[in-house]
Amino acid sequence: MPLSDHEQKILEEIEKSLYQEDPKFARDVKRRSPQMGERRRVKLGVLLFLVGLGILIGFFVTSNIVIGVIAFGAMVGGIVLIAGSIKGLTPGRGGPGSSPRDRLLKSFEQWESRVRKRDKGS
Repeated sequence: MPLSDHEQKILEEIEKSLYQEDPKFARDVKRRSPQMGERRRVKLGVLLFLVGLGILIGFFVTSNIVIGVIAFGAMVGGIVLIAGSIKGLTPGRGGPGSSPRDRLLKSFEQWESRVRKRDKGS
């Protein structure tokens, strides 16, 4: 939900006063953006996937089913972490038109306008 103009002004005033009162703290908070956590999750997911791939090679050497299941679980877990984090890193997340339904409607409207333009040109 977007902020109203009044709420936005209040938020800006709070930010300005925070920078004036404690600039070091304000810089530290600014550095810790929500995307930093998402980037860490992507790195962890890649690492988990690669570890799972290494364990999978161990499975082929030993033919132990437990090792294969662990490898599969690690690889799937890595992919899930990566997929969830990439969704959080995409621009426009949480903004208007960011839900799957809104994106689908927008693409349908674009397709419809192209078809109408083509029909007018014939």
